[in-house]
Amino acid sequence: MSEEKPMNEAIDRVASRALARRKTAGEVRFIKDRGGDHAEWAWNPPGAGERVIDPDYTFEGKNLKPLAQTLRSALMALGHIQTARTTFTKIRSATISPDGNLGGRGYILTVKDIRKMLSNCDEALSAITDTIYDEMQAVHWHPQVEDSGGNPRERQEVQQIMDNVTEIRQDPETWAEGEEAEMSDEGGTGADKQARRKLAGQNSDAATRLALRWIVGGAQ
Repeated sequence: MSEEKPMNEAIDRVASRALARRKTAGEVRFIKDRGGDHAEWAWNPPGAGERVIDPDYTFEGKNLKPLAQTLRSALMALGHIQTARTTFTKIRSATISPDGNLGGRGYILTVKDIRKMLSNCDEALSAITDTIYDEMQAVHWHPQVEDSGGNPRERQEVQQIMDNVTEIRQDPETWAEGEEAEMSDEGGTGADKQARRKLAGQNSDAATRLALRWIVGGAQ
């Protein structure tokens, strides 16, 4: 009798686990870990307050271009996130959802959570772009500082990227609205306009390369 009791308890535990794992036929459930649910994945301020830079560290100009490209891309993303946030925030939940949720079988979010996530994206991208921009203004990346990895052509390309950065950074949302309006023009589909912009960019790059070759050749 004493041996039967532990056996029955073990069987009950196994049965309970099996019952807990059982799912309704055809139902797919996604359960996200919401550790620290008071904030979910909400924006958290950066932890670092100051930097300690080794005085012997060498900042090479050749590493500046990808940083500038990252900044430009992040600013473009920020502009589009801001337009998405502005547009979505103006939508009345009742006009798009009877239950306050959006999504389907694979992924479901509440309208409230989507608003919060868009806000988080806005805050995160703002912090990232401000940080990279400040980094690029530091004296160790200044274009006038000579370094072992710098060359005039790369400096010129970086300057062009930074010109784009300056334009977008003034008002990322307005810049993005202009891009989206251009894609919505009656003159063609978004894909058509993207293709034309890509071709124009390629032609511009080709012209720049030709001019640089001519300048270098003339200097020699």
